[in-house]
Amino acid sequence: MNKIRKFIQFIFLFVFLFVIVQGNMFIWLGLFIVSLLGATVFGRFYCGYICPMNTVMGVTGKLSQKFNWQSKAVPKILKTQWLPWFVLLSMVIAMIISKRVLHKELPLLIILMLISVVVTLRYEEWIFHNHICPYGALLNLAGKRPKFSTKVEVSKCIGCKKCESVCPSKAIRVDRESKVANIDQAICHQCQACAVVCPKDAIHYKK
Repeated sequence: MNKIRKFIQFIFLFVFLFVIVQGNMFIWLGLFIVSLLGATVFGRFYCGYICPMNTVMGVTGKLSQKFNWQSKAVPKILKTQWLPWFVLLSMVIAMIISKRVLHKELPLLIILMLISVVVTLRYEEWIFHNHICPYGALLNLAGKRPKFSTKVEVSKCIGCKKCESVCPSKAIRVDRESKVANIDQAICHQCQACAVVCPKDAIHYKK
């Protein structure tokens, strides 16, 4: 499953680069809007399978971990709830100004991707996913209660925390008392990384 997801991710990364070269970002905006609507039914699959930033951050994250560049100490400003909305507002304002005043189209998604790379070189992926990414903030609202999602079968879970350790968005927490894993659907990428490592086959994507 992991190999299939990686394959899909790189296909969409090439599609994204092609759209960039063509200079028509409205195509990607349309894809995101469809994914945003789809999140109400299927969860945040955009983050797990389509998002080019997530694909690049996966590579960057492994590189930074290999060279021990990442820091566990995260600045408070990078953990605030308002930051992704500020980034979203800034992008909208920049887009309007560039169109009406400069008569140019700024490569906002490329800039956002560069920010994601820089952040991931220093901090874990979930910092950008949960506290910086403006698309993540919108998907958080749309994907809170999807009809289909990745869930844990309580009767099978042994609380080993393997799923918790591999989750790129920190959507999984094992309860200290019940010793059972819980998944926060609002930030879950539906990537199935947790299902792959589960020794008891307790995690499945289902209705």
